Amino acid sequence: MKRRNFVKKAGAGGLSSVVLSDIVFRDFMPKEYVPLAFQDPNPFEIFDKDPEMVLLNDKPWNMEARAHLLNDAITPNKYMFIRNNGIIPQDMDIATWTLTFDGESVKKKKVYTLEELKSKFKNYTYQLTLECGGNGRSEFNPPAKGNQ
Repeated sequence: MKRRNFVKKAGAGGLSSVVLSDIVFRDFMPKEYVPLAFQDPNPFEIFDKDPEMVLLNDKPWNMEARAHLLNDAITPNKYMFIRNNGIIPQDMDIATWTLTFDGESVKKKKVYTLEELKSKFKNYTYQLTLECGGNGRSEFNPPAKGNQ
């Protein structure tokens, strides 16, 4: 009986230390952002994915399709893998959104709005293969770190 009480109290104590502790880089988080550790989101709803998809991780999101779901010539979005490493942008305003090209290899900084990207450049459509870089990582020698 005493052992169970200890385990309960230790679990609650550990949780309270996490909840009450400072969050690293919290000053850089969006004002209304709730860290994933405190969310209980449904990825099948968030990303509009088929319920047969396999959820490997939720912090960060890591989801893949079962092999039998990949029989289409072009993979429908509901079967496309997900691999996120950071905060998912929310409440983006397409009227003010911009893409900036800058850095040590850029000769002149360029900033484009979404409307400029659509109107200033010719559109091309290609049928390509996209594979998550983690596929097959268990066969690497030496083994690669991270999720499959």
